[in-house]
Amino acid sequence: MDLSLRHRNILKILVEDFVSENKPIGSKTLSERYELGISPATIRNVFRELEDLGLINSLHHSGGRVPTEKGYRLYVDTLLTMYELNLKEKQRIQEEYLKNELKLDQILSATCRILSMLSCSAGIVLAPKKNFDTLKHIELIHVNGSEVLMILVTRSGVVLNNKLFLPEHVSQESLYKISRFLGDNIKGFDLEEIYHQFPSMLENPDAPEDFSKIAGSLKSAFLFDTSDNVDLYIDGIQNLFANFKSDNQETLESIFSLLDDKRMLKEFFKQYVFSEGVTTFIGDTNSEQLKGVTIIASSYRMGEKRIGSIGIIGPQRMNYTKALPLVDFTSKLLSEMITKISK
Repeated sequence: MDLSLRHRNILKILVEDFVSENKPIGSKTLSERYELGISPATIRNVFRELEDLGLINSLHHSGGRVPTEKGYRLYVDTLLTMYELNLKEKQRIQEEYLKNELKLDQILSATCRILSMLSCSAGIVLAPKKNFDTLKHIELIHVNGSEVLMILVTRSGVVLNNKLFLPEHVSQESLYKISRFLGDNIKGFDLEEIYHQFPSMLENPDAPEDFSKIAGSLKSAFLFDTSDNVDLYIDGIQNLFANFKSDNQETLESIFSLLDDKRMLKEFFKQYVFSEGVTTFIGDTNSEQLKGVTIIASSYRMGEKRIGSIGIIGPQRMNYTKALPLVDFTSKLLSEMITKISK
Protein backbone atom coordinates (compact mmCIF):
# COMPACT_ATOMS: atom_id res chain seq x y z
CA MET A 1 0.00 0.00 0.00
CA ASP A 2 1.50 3.32 -1.12
CA LEU A 3 1.31 5.59 1.93
CA SER A 4 3.19 8.82 2.52
CA LEU A 5 5.79 8.97 5.27
CA ARG A 6 3.39 11.11 7.32
CA HIS A 7 0.55 8.60 6.99
CA ARG A 8 2.83 5.71 7.88
CA ASN A 9 4.24 7.54 10.90
CA ILE A 10 0.82 8.45 12.28
CA LEU A 11 -0.49 4.90 11.76
CA LYS A 12 2.58 3.48 13.55
CA ILE A 13 2.12 5.86 16.51
CA LEU A 14 -1.60 5.16 16.69
CA VAL A 15 -1.11 1.38 16.77
CA GLU A 16 1.61 1.53 19.43
CA ASP A 17 -0.32 4.02 21.54
CA PHE A 18 -3.46 1.87 21.39
CA VAL A 19 -1.44 -1.26 22.28
CA SER A 20 -0.03 0.58 25.30
CA GLU A 21 -3.16 2.39 26.52
CA ASN A 22 -6.01 0.29 25.11
CA LYS A 23 -7.91 3.53 24.46
CA PRO A 24 -8.92 5.18 21.18
CA ILE A 25 -6.58 8.04 20.37
CA GLY A 26 -7.75 11.43 19.13
CA SER A 27 -5.99 13.99 16.96
CA LYS A 28 -5.53 16.47 19.84
CA THR A 29 -4.01 13.83 22.12
CA LEU A 30 -1.69 12.66 19.35
CA SER A 31 -0.58 16.23 18.65
CA GLU A 32 0.12 16.98 22.32
CA ARG A 33 1.79 13.66 23.11
CA TYR A 34 4.16 13.51 20.12
CA GLU A 35 6.21 16.17 18.38
CA LEU A 36 4.85 15.68 14.88
CA GLY A 37 5.16 19.26 13.68
CA ILE A 38 1.58 19.29 12.38
CA SER A 39 -1.71 20.61 13.73
CA PRO A 40 -4.60 18.52 15.10
CA ALA A 41 -6.60 19.54 12.01
CA THR A 42 -3.95 18.03 9.73
CA ILE A 43 -3.90 14.89 11.84
CA ARG A 44 -7.68 14.63 11.50
CA ASN A 45 -7.29 14.81 7.72
CA VAL A 46 -4.75 11.97 7.86
CA PHE A 47 -7.13 10.00 10.10
CA ARG A 48 -9.91 10.38 7.55
CA GLU A 49 -7.67 9.16 4.73
CA LEU A 50 -6.44 6.19 6.79
CA GLU A 51 -10.05 5.42 7.65
CA ASP A 52 -11.02 5.53 3.96
CA LEU A 53 -8.28 2.95 3.32
CA GLY A 54 -9.72 0.69 6.03
CA LEU A 55 -6.63 0.95 8.25
CA ILE A 56 -8.31 2.61 11.25
CA ASN A 57 -11.84 3.28 12.38
CA SER A 58 -13.69 5.24 15.05
CA LEU A 59 -15.81 3.54 17.66
CA HIS A 60 -17.91 6.66 18.01
CA HIS A 61 -18.50 9.59 15.68
CA SER A 62 -16.65 12.10 17.86
CA GLY A 63 -14.26 9.65 19.54
CA GLY A 64 -10.69 8.70 18.80
CA ARG A 65 -9.48 6.10 16.33
CA VAL A 66 -8.37 2.50 16.74
CA PRO A 67 -6.51 0.20 14.30
CA THR A 68 -8.41 -2.34 12.19
CA GLU A 69 -7.18 -5.83 11.35
CA LYS A 70 -5.94 -4.39 8.06
CA GLY A 71 -4.12 -1.65 9.97
CA TYR A 72 -2.45 -4.15 12.30
CA ARG A 73 -1.44 -6.24 9.28
CA LEU A 74 0.24 -3.27 7.59
CA TYR A 75 1.93 -2.29 10.85
CA VAL A 76 3.38 -5.77 11.42
CA ASP A 77 4.48 -6.21 7.79
CA THR A 78 6.03 -2.79 7.14
CA LEU A 79 6.15 -0.47 10.17
CA LEU A 80 7.19 -2.64 13.10
CA THR A 81 10.55 -1.95 14.71
CA MET A 82 11.77 -5.30 16.02
CA TYR A 83 12.83 -5.34 19.66
CA GLU A 84 15.99 -7.22 20.64
CA LEU A 85 15.60 -9.28 23.80
CA ASN A 86 18.22 -8.14 26.30
CA LEU A 87 20.56 -10.47 28.18
CA LYS A 88 18.43 -10.45 31.33
CA GLU A 89 15.32 -11.48 29.39
CA LYS A 90 17.19 -14.27 27.60
CA GLN A 91 18.62 -15.53 30.88
CA ARG A 92 15.16 -15.57 32.43
CA ILE A 93 13.93 -17.83 29.63
CA GLN A 94 16.93 -20.14 29.99
CA GLU A 95 16.49 -20.34 33.77
CA GLU A 96 12.90 -21.52 33.33
CA TYR A 97 14.18 -24.43 31.25
CA LEU A 98 16.89 -25.30 33.77
CA LYS A 99 14.25 -25.81 36.48
CA ASN A 100 13.21 -29.01 34.71
CA GLU A 101 14.85 -32.31 33.93
CA LEU A 102 15.78 -32.72 30.29
CA LYS A 103 12.67 -34.62 29.27
CA LEU A 104 10.59 -33.69 26.28
CA ASP A 105 7.21 -33.24 27.96
CA GLN A 106 8.73 -31.07 30.70
CA ILE A 107 10.59 -28.94 28.15
CA LEU A 108 7.43 -28.38 26.11
CA SER A 109 5.43 -27.55 29.23
CA ALA A 110 8.12 -25.05 30.31
CA THR A 111 8.07 -23.49 26.84
CA CYS A 112 4.33 -22.94 27.09
CA ARG A 113 4.71 -21.35 30.52
CA ILE A 114 7.54 -19.08 29.31
CA LEU A 115 5.56 -17.81 26.33
CA SER A 116 2.54 -17.09 28.51
CA MET A 117 4.49 -15.43 31.31
CA LEU A 118 6.60 -13.12 29.14
CA SER A 119 3.95 -12.19 26.59
CA CYS A 120 1.07 -11.75 29.08
CA SER A 121 -1.01 -13.75 26.61
CA ALA A 122 -1.73 -17.46 26.20
CA GLY A 123 1.17 -19.74 25.28
CA ILE A 124 0.58 -22.64 22.89
CA VAL A 125 2.89 -25.56 22.07
CA LEU A 126 2.05 -28.26 19.55
CA ALA A 127 4.01 -31.39 20.47
CA PRO A 128 5.65 -33.53 17.77
CA LYS A 129 3.91 -36.54 16.27
CA LYS A 130 4.55 -39.75 18.18
CA ASN A 131 6.74 -41.16 15.41
CA PHE A 132 9.13 -38.20 15.11
CA ASP A 133 11.69 -39.39 17.66
CA THR A 134 14.75 -41.59 17.22
CA LEU A 135 14.96 -44.96 18.92
CA LYS A 136 17.35 -45.50 21.80
CA HIS A 137 16.22 -48.88 23.13
CA ILE A 138 13.67 -51.60 22.33
CA GLU A 139 12.51 -54.48 24.52
CA LEU A 140 10.05 -57.29 23.80
CA ILE A 141 8.46 -58.90 26.86
CA HIS A 142 6.20 -61.95 26.85
CA VAL A 143 2.92 -61.30 28.66
CA ASN A 144 0.58 -64.22 28.10
CA GLY A 145 0.10 -66.71 25.30
CA SER A 146 0.75 -64.86 22.06
CA GLU A 147 0.58 -61.42 23.74
CA VAL A 148 3.82 -59.42 23.85
CA LEU A 149 4.58 -55.97 25.21
CA MET A 150 6.89 -53.87 23.05
CA ILE A 151 8.66 -51.08 24.99
CA LEU A 152 10.34 -48.30 23.01
CA VAL A 153 12.60 -45.72 24.64
CA THR A 154 13.41 -42.70 22.48
CA ARG A 155 16.36 -40.32 22.58
CA SER A 156 14.19 -37.55 24.03
CA GLY A 157 13.26 -39.74 27.01
CA VAL A 158 9.77 -40.71 25.86
CA VAL A 159 8.69 -44.27 26.68
CA LEU A 160 6.13 -45.83 24.33
CA ASN A 161 4.33 -49.10 25.12
CA ASN A 162 2.57 -51.16 22.49
CA LYS A 163 0.79 -54.50 22.99
CA LEU A 164 1.24 -57.03 20.19
CA PHE A 165 -0.60 -60.25 19.46
CA LEU A 166 1.80 -62.51 17.58
CA PRO A 167 0.62 -65.17 15.13
CA GLU A 168 2.21 -67.84 17.32
CA HIS A 169 3.84 -68.25 20.70
CA VAL A 170 7.48 -67.10 20.95
CA SER A 171 9.58 -67.79 24.04
CA GLN A 172 11.01 -65.00 26.15
CA GLU A 173 14.53 -66.20 25.35
CA SER A 174 13.82 -65.80 21.65
CA LEU A 175 12.26 -62.39 22.27
CA TYR A 176 15.48 -61.29 23.99
CA LYS A 177 17.47 -62.27 20.90
CA ILE A 178 15.05 -60.44 18.62
CA SER A 179 15.20 -57.35 20.86
CA ARG A 180 19.01 -57.27 20.62
CA PHE A 181 18.88 -57.83 16.86
CA LEU A 182 16.39 -54.98 16.42
CA GLY A 183 18.44 -52.70 18.63
CA ASP A 184 21.55 -53.35 16.52
CA ASN A 185 19.70 -52.61 13.28
CA ILE A 186 17.20 -49.84 13.98
CA LYS A 187 18.66 -47.89 16.91
CA GLY A 188 19.20 -44.26 15.84
CA PHE A 189 16.42 -44.26 13.23
CA ASP A 190 13.20 -42.37 13.82
CA LEU A 191 10.07 -44.45 14.34
CA GLU A 192 8.70 -43.66 10.91
CA GLU A 193 11.94 -44.75 9.19
CA ILE A 194 12.03 -48.00 11.16
CA TYR A 195 8.82 -49.16 9.50
CA HIS A 196 10.63 -49.17 6.16
CA GLN A 197 13.69 -51.04 7.52
CA PHE A 198 11.95 -54.40 7.98
CA PRO A 199 12.36 -55.77 4.40
CA SER A 200 16.15 -55.38 4.61
CA MET A 201 16.24 -56.95 8.07
CA LEU A 202 14.34 -60.00 6.81
CA GLU A 203 17.19 -60.58 4.36
CA ASN A 204 19.82 -60.22 7.08
CA PRO A 205 21.57 -63.61 7.62
CA ASP A 206 22.12 -62.71 11.29
CA ALA A 207 18.38 -62.43 11.99
CA PRO A 208 17.23 -64.72 14.85
CA GLU A 209 15.34 -67.86 13.91
CA ASP A 210 11.88 -66.64 15.00
CA PHE A 211 12.24 -63.11 13.61
CA SER A 212 10.70 -63.90 10.21
CA LYS A 213 7.64 -65.41 11.93
CA ILE A 214 6.73 -62.21 13.78
CA ALA A 215 8.30 -59.50 11.59
CA GLY A 216 4.91 -58.53 10.14
CA SER A 217 3.41 -57.95 13.59
CA LEU A 218 6.47 -56.01 14.74
CA LYS A 219 6.45 -53.85 11.62
CA SER A 220 2.79 -52.89 12.03
CA ALA A 221 3.49 -51.83 15.63
CA PHE A 222 5.59 -48.94 14.31
CA LEU A 223 2.62 -47.48 12.44
CA PHE A 224 1.58 -45.06 15.15
CA ASP A 225 -1.69 -43.22 14.63
CA THR A 226 -0.52 -39.65 14.13
CA SER A 227 -3.69 -38.15 12.64
CA ASP A 228 -4.86 -36.52 15.88
CA ASN A 229 -2.66 -38.22 18.45
CA VAL A 230 -0.68 -35.06 19.17
CA ASP A 231 -0.48 -33.24 22.49
CA LEU A 232 -1.33 -29.55 22.73
CA TYR A 233 -0.01 -27.50 25.65
CA ILE A 234 -1.89 -24.34 26.68
CA ASP A 235 -0.91 -21.91 29.45
CA GLY A 236 -2.07 -18.42 30.43
CA ILE A 237 -5.84 -18.55 30.06
CA GLN A 238 -6.06 -16.05 32.93
CA ASN A 239 -3.98 -13.65 30.81
CA LEU A 240 -6.56 -13.81 28.04
CA PHE A 241 -9.34 -13.04 30.49
CA ALA A 242 -7.41 -9.96 31.65
CA ASN A 243 -6.71 -8.91 28.05
CA PHE A 244 -10.28 -9.27 26.83
CA LYS A 245 -12.30 -8.36 29.92
CA SER A 246 -12.84 -4.82 28.61
CA ASP A 247 -14.30 -6.22 25.37
CA ASN A 248 -17.90 -7.24 25.01
CA GLN A 249 -19.12 -10.56 26.39
CA GLU A 250 -19.51 -12.03 22.92
CA THR A 251 -15.82 -11.51 22.14
CA LEU A 252 -14.77 -13.05 25.45
CA GLU A 253 -16.95 -16.09 24.85
CA SER A 254 -15.51 -16.61 21.37
CA ILE A 255 -11.95 -16.52 22.76
CA PHE A 256 -12.65 -19.22 25.31
CA SER A 257 -14.54 -21.21 22.69
CA LEU A 258 -11.36 -21.12 20.61
CA LEU A 259 -9.26 -22.45 23.49
CA ASP A 260 -11.79 -25.21 24.19
CA ASP A 261 -11.65 -26.34 20.56
CA LYS A 262 -8.43 -28.37 20.77
CA ARG A 263 -8.98 -29.93 17.35
CA MET A 264 -9.17 -26.54 15.66
CA LEU A 265 -6.08 -25.26 17.49
CA LYS A 266 -4.13 -28.39 16.55
CA GLU A 267 -5.06 -28.00 12.89
CA PHE A 268 -4.21 -24.30 13.04
CA PHE A 269 -0.75 -24.84 14.53
CA LYS A 270 0.00 -27.83 12.28
CA GLN A 271 0.21 -25.47 9.32
CA TYR A 272 3.17 -23.72 10.97
CA VAL A 273 5.23 -26.85 11.67
CA PHE A 274 7.01 -26.55 8.32
CA SER A 275 7.02 -22.76 8.02
CA GLU A 276 10.19 -20.68 8.10
CA GLY A 277 10.64 -17.89 10.65
CA VAL A 278 7.89 -16.24 12.67
CA THR A 279 4.39 -15.85 11.24
CA THR A 280 1.75 -13.40 12.46
CA PHE A 281 -1.93 -14.17 11.99
CA ILE A 282 -4.20 -11.20 12.64
CA GLY A 283 -7.88 -11.99 13.02
CA ASP A 284 -10.43 -13.42 10.64
CA THR A 285 -13.66 -11.54 10.12
CA ASN A 286 -15.19 -14.72 8.68
CA SER A 287 -14.56 -16.73 11.86
CA GLU A 288 -16.30 -15.95 15.12
CA GLN A 289 -13.56 -17.73 17.09
CA LEU A 290 -10.64 -15.93 15.42
CA LYS A 291 -12.19 -12.49 15.16
CA GLY A 292 -10.26 -9.93 17.21
CA VAL A 293 -7.40 -12.37 17.88
CA THR A 294 -3.72 -12.32 16.96
CA ILE A 295 -1.64 -15.50 16.84
CA ILE A 296 2.14 -15.40 16.50
CA ALA A 297 3.67 -18.77 15.63
CA SER A 298 6.95 -20.42 14.71
CA SER A 299 8.23 -23.95 14.16
CA TYR A 300 10.87 -25.76 16.19
CA ARG A 301 13.31 -28.49 15.19
CA MET A 302 15.25 -31.55 16.21
CA GLY A 303 18.49 -31.09 14.30
CA GLU A 304 17.43 -30.00 10.82
CA LYS A 305 14.04 -31.67 11.05
CA ARG A 306 11.03 -29.47 11.86
CA ILE A 307 8.86 -31.38 14.33
CA GLY A 308 6.38 -28.98 15.97
CA SER A 309 5.24 -25.40 16.45
CA ILE A 310 4.84 -22.87 19.25
CA GLY A 311 3.10 -19.55 19.58
CA ILE A 312 1.08 -17.06 21.57
CA ILE A 313 -2.58 -16.10 21.33
CA GLY A 314 -3.69 -12.67 22.40
CA PRO A 315 -5.64 -9.56 21.46
CA GLN A 316 -4.85 -7.69 18.27
CA ARG A 317 -3.57 -4.83 20.40
CA MET A 318 -0.69 -6.99 21.73
CA ASN A 319 2.85 -5.64 21.92
CA TYR A 320 4.15 -6.95 18.58
CA THR A 321 7.53 -5.28 19.09
CA LYS A 322 8.33 -7.71 21.92
CA ALA A 323 6.04 -10.62 21.07
CA LEU A 324 7.67 -11.49 17.73
CA PRO A 325 11.27 -11.68 19.02
CA LEU A 326 10.04 -13.61 22.10
CA VAL A 327 8.53 -16.34 19.91
CA ASP A 328 11.56 -16.30 17.61
CA PHE A 329 14.15 -16.62 20.41
CA THR A 330 12.14 -19.23 22.32
CA SER A 331 11.66 -21.42 19.23
CA LYS A 332 15.40 -21.38 18.55
CA LEU A 333 16.28 -22.17 22.17
CA LEU A 334 13.70 -24.97 22.23
CA SER A 335 15.20 -26.42 19.04
CA GLU A 336 18.67 -26.40 20.61
CA MET A 337 17.45 -28.20 23.74
CA ILE A 338 15.52 -30.89 21.87
CA THR A 339 18.48 -31.46 19.54
CA LYS A 340 20.76 -31.76 22.58
CA ILE A 341 18.67 -34.39 24.39
CA SER A 342 18.20 -36.39 21.19
CA LYS A 343 21.94 -37.07 20.81
